[in-house]
Amino acid sequence: MRRYNADGHIVGGRLLELPDDTAAGFDAAFAEAFADPEVALVHVRAVEYGCFHFEVRRA
Repeated sequence: MRRYNADGHIVGGRLLELPDDTAAGFDAAFAEAFADPEVALVHVRAVEYGCFHFEVRRA
């Protein structure tokens, strides 16, 4: 999970190992990311090659 600011610059990231309850795992990781007011969006990417899967934007 790669975090970006409103200017498109990377401002952090986190490796998410999916728990049995994947929805709760994603919810917690997005809550953590968006707790930082600088984070405007989060890309979910594959670890192996960095392939983009989807993005979530601040509401």
